[in-house]
Amino acid sequence: AIQDSIKILSRYFNGLLLQMLLITIYMVVSLSIFGIKNALIIAFFAALMNLIPYIGPIFGAAFAVLITLSSNLDLSFYSEVFPQIIKVLAIFASMQFIDNYLFQPVIFSKSVMAHPLEIFVVILVGANLGGITGMVLAIPLYTILRSFAKIFFEKFKIVQLMTKNMNESGF
Repeated sequence: AIQDSIKILSRYFNGLLLQMLLITIYMVVSLSIFGIKNALIIAFFAALMNLIPYIGPIFGAAFAVLITLSSNLDLSFYSEVFPQIIKVLAIFASMQFIDNYLFQPVIFSKSVMAHPLEIFVVILVGANLGGITGMVLAIPLYTILRSFAKIFFEKFKIVQLMTKNMNESGF
């Protein structure tokens, strides 16, 4: 059970790294296309903050707006800086859409070998039980519980349903 947990957790953390890499690449390319200064710093911070469910992207977007403002203090606010802020926020909105509907479901379902709806419910339960910390720890704890249930409670139908995909290859 411990070996299964370690294997699945390592795939989960590899999935997180892949998600961070994809978000960073998307953000750097998008911000650079629109001529936003400090694109790499903004993109890396956005990817890092995105690991915190729900409120992390808000912190990332706020950081991006502050960096954009502070990088352009010499420019006219309404004619030059404000349009850049709108572009930054639009890029963040598009990144969240892509991340929430493409990256996360595919990456987490492949890395943890669980259905995307299952992951969503686990994060919601983690939020109710432990707030932000519960959301961050929900998936790793769930994967450990699934591994132990697979070994020790394999005769139960619900455990069989929850663990039937655990032998597939993932990240």
